[in-house]
Amino acid sequence: MTFSTTCPKLVNFRWVYTGLVLLTIAGCGSSGDDSSGYIKFYNASSNAPGVYLTVDEDLDNDDDDEIELTYSAVEFSKVSANNELDTGNYYVELAWQDEESSDRSDLELIYQEQLSINSDHITFIALTGDIRASETLVYDIEIIDDDDDEDDDLFNLRFLNLHPDYQSVDVYLSADNETFNEAVFVNTSYLSELSENIKMDQDQYIFYLTEVGSDEVIFTSTDQSYTTVSQYVIVLRENTGVGSSPFAIDSIGTNGVTLLNDVDSEATFGFYNAVSLSEYLPDYQGYMNVDVKLNDISQVVIEALETGEFSVSTTTSNGDYGFYVKDTNTQEVYISDALLSLEENADSTIFIYSKIDPIDDDEDNDIDENSDGIVDGYEATIKSLTITKSNSASIYNHGIKIVNLADSDDFSRVTFYFVLNDEIISTAENKLSVLQDSSGSLSLLNNTYDIFAIATIDGTSVIMDSMTMTLDEDSVEQFLIFEQNDAMPSGYQMTLVNQKSDD
Repeated sequence: MTFSTTCPKLVNFRWVYTGLVLLTIAGCGSSGDDSSGYIKFYNASSNAPGVYLTVDEDLDNDDDDEIELTYSAVEFSKVSANNELDTGNYYVELAWQDEESSDRSDLELIYQEQLSINSDHITFIALTGDIRASETLVYDIEIIDDDDDEDDDLFNLRFLNLHPDYQSVDVYLSADNETFNEAVFVNTSYLSELSENIKMDQDQYIFYLTEVGSDEVIFTSTDQSYTTVSQYVIVLRENTGVGSSPFAIDSIGTNGVTLLNDVDSEATFGFYNAVSLSEYLPDYQGYMNVDVKLNDISQVVIEALETGEFSVSTTTSNGDYGFYVKDTNTQEVYISDALLSLEENADSTIFIYSKIDPIDDDEDNDIDENSDGIVDGYEATIKSLTITKSNSASIYNHGIKIVNLADSDDFSRVTFYFVLNDEIISTAENKLSVLQDSSGSLSLLNNTYDIFAIATIDGTSVIMDSMTMTLDEDSVEQFLIFEQNDAMPSGYQMTLVNQKSDD
């Protein structure tokens, strides 16, 4: 493993504005032959909604030939494309959507400054901190176009420390089949400062972080492949997942972001019992036991989990487990050694539910063995659906994960409408169709919504259930569970549950 820096120590220039800091770092020079550069936006504000980047050549001029562009919203930990612009000065705005319109004039402005787009450079903008008092950082990054990179199989990377609790941190790299003992020190990364460019051999690498001067590792990344001639910004940021590691890494390339969690980050999981009382489960009394095993050794035992209830969440090592589900009273095994893959830094919920299926004991796909035109019989099958919770902390919009646990031959999917007070169902812009045994997600701005679950039965749209939901800055991400309830007129109901409330 070899590496080299390609620039002298860069000089930082800071201009302080009200509530904002503008940090510009000069590159290593420019060819001066081209007449275009690029602008790129990275959203590092963990409680921000999607943020829009607008570039305007002249705030006071609306001529048709003037450049005025608003790019797609960028969510937390995501990045825009490299957007090409002619060189020159532009007014740059960052704003978020606080009402249904995403027109520039309707967005909530959080940053506006005139910036220069330089030839063969990327103007890299990072939004950090609490969205209510955010900080905007701007860097001028030279586009590296060295023939030797292609000939010698090299790639380029810079480091950017955006962790508010670490003024500086040491960065080490090793090959993916090595450990920290073989790692090489590459950089001390200071808060908000973009490092010099470093050239590395194309390979698969592991990143290690330590406090400055220490050999105690506080973060070990999953391995990441760098096998093309390109340039990357490696952002060291605060971990927002469930693991105890203080850091996460966003590896930002030309085409997007790759998240690198700590390889040893813990995972969290819990179960939800959606199995209803049924004539096809005559001995089931509404309670089940769950046994989670690793290498056939019980790790977590959940006893008497009641229908309609979540278990207490468990945090443990990431990895592959098996789980068993039994009837609490009869000990009948409903699910045996089902795979439970717990990803690092993730929080998962396993929904246990039942499906009524025709009996086909000989598995010949013939459910009418005596050919009398009547299905021979039905039986209940217990199934599971694993869903990873959102770790979003956005305060101005919130994610809804819809879980469709319906079991019906009359319809195969349900469409969920989120209707504002100036809409009706047919004009609602926020809607999502979800198949049975499946889930789906959408994000909603803070507001009050009437929610309707509608299924098409024999060509007619039928309202299966309805409810009202209010989202505000204190709300958290939600589960919307659609499941059987024989006490309801339709036989089904919706239930809203905070994704973080089952602890």
